[in-house]
Amino acid sequence: MVINSTSNQKFKYISKLKNKKYRDIEDKFIIESKKLVEEAISSADVDFIFLSEANKDYKCNLEKIIFDDSLFKKLSSLKSPDGFAAVVKKKKEKEISSKRVLLLDGLNDPGNMGTIIRSAEAFGFDDILLAPNTVDIYNEKTLRASMGSIFRLNIKQISYEDIDLLKKSYKLVAADMSGYDINNCKIEDDIILAIGNEANGLSQTIRSMTDIYVKIPMKGQIESLNAAIAASILMNNLSL
Repeated sequence: MVINSTSNQKFKYISKLKNKKYRDIEDKFIIESKKLVEEAISSADVDFIFLSEANKDYKCNLEKIIFDDSLFKKLSSLKSPDGFAAVVKKKKEKEISSKRVLLLDGLNDPGNMGTIIRSAEAFGFDDILLAPNTVDIYNEKTLRASMGSIFRLNIKQISYEDIDLLKKSYKLVAADMSGYDINNCKIEDDIILAIGNEANGLSQTIRSMTDIYVKIPMKGQIESLNAAIAASILMNNLSL
C-alpha cells in the first residue's frame, strides 16, 4: 500500500520524531539516504524503513512503509532526498571501557559533532562523553556527517560530577595555546580528551578539572582551527 495522506498515523509519527522532545520520549530517531539506512541495517536496531514510491521494490527483511513521492518529501529534511529513510532505536549507553575517551563540552554545531564522531571511530576513541549543553547527537545534520560511525560507538550523556569521578582512572587532557606541543607529547596514561564549544572553548568547570594542556602548533596568522579539525588532529596524535 502506498500512503498518500498526511492524516496517516505513520506519517504523523515520523513527523513528530523530527522534534528532539519526541525523540527523547520514544528513544528513536530518523535517518535518511540509502547509504545511511544500509549502515543502520548492518550496525543498529532499525524499527522500520520508509521509502518513496519510486523505491517500493527495495528488498529488505524489515517492515517497509511506502509514501508517495510528494509525501516522502514532506518528511525529508533534505533538498534532494533519494527516497530512503528509517526510524532507528537509540543505542543503549554502556559503561566507559576504552583507554582513549572523547569528551565534548558544550559543542553546538551539529555538523562538527558528526565529523568528530566519524574521526573518533577512525582514531580508536570508542567512548564519547557528552557534557551538559552539548548539541543533540540525533540531529539530522549530525547523523549525516557521522557517516554511520554513530551506530558503532558508545556515546553517553554525562554530568560534570560523573566526569570528576572518572578522573580517578583517567587524565583529563584539553587544548590550550599554553600547553605542550601535541607533536612532542606522549601520554601513556588512560585519557579523556576534552573538546570545547566552537566560539567559547571549554567551560570553566572542565578547565578546573584539566590535568594536562596540549596545543596544536600553527604557522601564519591562524589563531584557531575549526573544532572538528582540531579534535581530529588531537585524536590522531593521542591514539594508541
